[in-house]
Amino acid sequence: MAEETDSEEKTTYVRYPFVNQKISDLNSNMSVAIAGLIVSKDSEIISFIVEDDDGRVNVITNNMDSFNGLKEGQFVRVLGKTWGEGEDIELKSDIIQDFSGVDFELYKKLVL
Repeated sequence: MAEETDSEEKTTYVRYPFVNQKISDLNSNMSVAIAGLIVSKDSEIISFIVEDDDGRVNVITNNMDSFNGLKEGQFVRVLGKTWGEGEDIELKSDIIQDFSGVDFELYKKLVL
């Protein structure tokens, strides 16, 4: 007969820090924080395009409540993981922050 033990296995998850990046500097498989203006939204696939001074990236989210609260022209910061290659880089969002009250020009000088 097999012996049962009372030991519990613990699963440890490692989350790498989000690195502030310009959209033009994104590569595949990075944990990044980008900031920019929402230029368009697509409710069919729950995605939106964020633009900074250097480029654009499609951001995909699975949080419909967060997505519904976003507006075109809104300044946001998105933390997430990139995937895809070259011009087809996309960002899978983990966190979407409303940065409407943040001075975009000052943010760029201090952070990027």
